[in-house]
Amino acid sequence: MFEEGDKSMKMLLGGKGANLADMTRIGLPVPYGFTITTDVCKAYYANGKKHSKLLDEQMMIAVKKLEKKIHKEI
Repeated sequence: MFEEGDKSMKMLLGGKGANLADMTRIGLPVPYGFTITTDVCKAYYANGKKHSKLLDEQMMIAVKKLEKKIHKEI
């Protein structure tokens, strides 16, 4: 979730992810979401544009958290 990061994590979250986290932290009306880290993106490209089963599992956990926040299934 965006509230778990901040601008000091720009190298990990990327510029947009870090800025969204900061905007969320200061209370601006940012739509709910989550950021996939730059490390995960690098691993995806290093692995021939394939992602791991662990990423699938972590994304499903993040989606479930989003569903609870918005009280709706995605």
